[in-house]
Amino acid sequence: MANFLHFGKSVPLPLEFINKYMISANATYVKVYLYGLAKCYEGDSDVSNEEIAQALDILETDVSKAWRYWKRVGLVHSEGKGVLVFDPMPAQTVKEETSTNEKEAVKETSKTTSIKEISKTMGINPKMKETVRMAEQLLKKPLTQREITSLYTFMQEYSMTQEMVLVLLEYCVTLDKTNFSYIEKVAHGWNEQGVTTLREATKVLNRLTKEMNMIKKCKKTFGLDREFSQTEKNYISHWVSELSMSEAMIKNAYERTITNTGKLSMPYMNTILKSWFEKGIKTVSQIAEKETAPAPKGKGKNSGYQLDEMAALERKLRLQKQKN
Repeated sequence: MANFLHFGKSVPLPLEFINKYMISANATYVKVYLYGLAKCYEGDSDVSNEEIAQALDILETDVSKAWRYWKRVGLVHSEGKGVLVFDPMPAQTVKEETSTNEKEAVKETSKTTSIKEISKTMGINPKMKETVRMAEQLLKKPLTQREITSLYTFMQEYSMTQEMVLVLLEYCVTLDKTNFSYIEKVAHGWNEQGVTTLREATKVLNRLTKEMNMIKKCKKTFGLDREFSQTEKNYISHWVSELSMSEAMIKNAYERTITNTGKLSMPYMNTILKSWFEKGIKTVSQIAEKETAPAPKGKGKNSGYQLDEMAALERKLRLQKQKN
């Protein structure tokens, strides 16, 4: 992953990481960064995303997302295929080392320019003005200058059409998330993912809606009186969007998990559901068919499909690997 000299049993962590980057980063991303950095200083420079995911009890896709995030902010960069190098001092930090007065002057100039641009755009572009009016109707409140600036950013910098902006706002309203901090976060996410058309945006929203509905159903199925953690939500999203698992399949995996472990274990459920997905099992009836299928000729009587035993074995091997 990276090459560093080993300096005892401690890992030097720049204060800038704590004061600037850590406080604004996703908690899972921080875990991945710290774990990867520790492995570098331990001399273990060949750690796969799968191994990191197992060690931190998160999804492998979350590990990939974390590295993409740290690359974007400049704390990590790629150097050859599959090699990541930690950058203790991001390139942009040097550029940002201007005086406080200079930064404030630039900030004020940008703000003034932005307001002038918005006023000009609304004067010559009826679409922008109409978008603001329709947004106020959807959100049931007059927009502040800052919120209008956000809409301007969506349309001018993110290249979002009026239809995309309205679909975005409607989605946030259905979630009862009408504060612009959340709306900006979703819009920024679309821009990062390269979502540039109404069709793509609708597809993303349909996926998110499907995931959120399943999260609500799972909470009821699991009998929880608390909210899911972000890691738990990521597991459910993975089951729905990437493994295409139905509510019945997830419920079946949950019941098996409780029977075999005595508690809710997302990693254990994930192993079961992943096994079904890899074997092309899509319905509960297919599970029964596989489990009752006779063993192939020439094999032992116990060589048939034993999903729970296989899942338990995989979990045992993973835990042993982490201990080593």
